Amino acid sequence: MKATYTRMVLEGDAKTVGRERAKWLRQNHSPMIPFFTSPFEGKIERLKEAESLLAMSERWCPGLNEEIEGFASELGVAPEAVVYYTVTIPRASNCSQFAMLGDRTASGHVICGRSYEWSTDDELSISTVRIKGRRAHTGFSLLQFGRTDGLNDAGLWVSMTGANPNTPLPDNVGFRFWSLVRTILDRAGSVEEAIAIAEPFPLAFHMNLLVADKGGHAALIEKGPDGIAVTRAREGFLFSTNHYLHAPMAGVAELRYDHSQKRYDFLERNAPTPGSASLDTAKGLLGASFPDGLACHFFTEYLGTIWSMCADLSDGSLEVCFGATDEPSNRYRRFSNDDPAGVTAYEAELPDQMAPDGTWKSWPNPAR
Repeated sequence: MKATYTRMVLEGDAKTVGRERAKWLRQNHSPMIPFFTSPFEGKIERLKEAESLLAMSERWCPGLNEEIEGFASELGVAPEAVVYYTVTIPRASNCSQFAMLGDRTASGHVICGRSYEWSTDDELSISTVRIKGRRAHTGFSLLQFGRTDGLNDAGLWVSMTGANPNTPLPDNVGFRFWSLVRTILDRAGSVEEAIAIAEPFPLAFHMNLLVADKGGHAALIEKGPDGIAVTRAREGFLFSTNHYLHAPMAGVAELRYDHSQKRYDFLERNAPTPGSASLDTAKGLLGASFPDGLACHFFTEYLGTIWSMCADLSDGSLEVCFGATDEPSNRYRRFSNDDPAGVTAYEAELPDQMAPDGTWKSWPNPAR
């Protein structure tokens, strides 16, 4: 099946960017507008919760409310309605990610890659946003304002994988992963700045967050509602799939899933040797087919590769493949934070298959 992806480049102050996003939504996906603007069905407690979320957003995601206000104003609705659905909607993900540090690459640069696995229900939109007072960044959007991943103008890479699949999402007061990723892209210029944002951030999700900078630093931040593990690295090969790895987070999940373990084992087996890796190495990892690789085609089972991307952090641009890279008609495209403003559409092939037997097999978490 074919899928259409949108590339948006927006710039200006935060309210202007919000208004432009709302205009695009009205012109191109008007049936989606009620999702963001539904009334609260007369439930005063839900409105009070939305007001609280708006205040929480201002504290933890500074400046984002202005973008939401511009979006809401253009659609003629209250910002509370928009923020409620943006913050609370349940979502998960099945992904893989890695960072090849300078000792592993031929250039001495940090090279990162990730594949994003979910279904065709996803937003299928990559945005470059240049807002005054924040770092310009390019990354895939979720619920308009959130990000799943990206690279900012400081050369900071951010990506994530879900860490406790097939379990109910936490119901504590906190944000989903896309808010944290967006805030780091907007505000951080280094791995240490990203860690400083992530550590106290109230999160209602289980995630592995990979951050890396062009200065040669990287960290895997394993974070849930009640705990965090931070693994810093200046050399080597840092990677994750869909389970926690380090104490105190490793024992959180009750189960370990075969699809996560297989992808983790693939990355471990194919760790680049010192001084050998390049962007082509990253693309080779991303293009290998599951179960002996990362690329998946199981979209109706929420394990289909929606996109893959990689970057040399010293270069400042992303190479993005819409759809799985093992599909011959899909190819990499280069995007930069300096690309001109505008909207472009791209098509990709997403052949849907059933997952091999055993993919969803699980066993007791060996780290418990």
